[in-house]
Amino acid sequence: MSKQLIDKLKDCIVVFDVDGVLAAYEFGTNCHYASVWDEAFISETDNPYCNINPLPKLQQFIQEMNPEDVYVCSVASPFEMEAKGGFVTRNYAIRKENILFVDDKTKKLEALLKLKAERNDKPIAIVDDTVKTLDQIFNQGDFLTIHISSFFDF
Repeated sequence: MSKQLIDKLKDCIVVFDVDGVLAAYEFGTNCHYASVWDEAFISETDNPYCNINPLPKLQQFIQEMNPEDVYVCSVASPFEMEAKGGFVTRNYAIRKENILFVDDKTKKLEALLKLKAERNDKPIAIVDDTVKTLDQIFNQGDFLTIHISSFFDF
């Protein structure tokens, strides 16, 4: 990630996706895939988010940010919100009130527009791993769109 981009993001509200961004997408055995993604898979006794490691580069970046300016926007079913939110607060110290869940990727734009209306004090950047989602947000709103790969050299 270029120093210029990092410096720019530190003056923004930065919104992170979770799966594939803050959490390595490692839900299967020796693979990325979980064959079943339901309430039983994400239960209090078998919570995959307890076994996923955070990414140190992103922990460092977020630690250097103002906590008021760090958000999460992630797709989650009601049964996985607590597990996913717990992973984020435990590993990144992101405030619970700054965690936004949507039920579909296409609704991330709506969540960002609402955040922009509430927090019109700074530009908003979103960090995601899905190019289609970033394209939709870039084409529909005045947001900085950052693919997670931009952090690989941070």
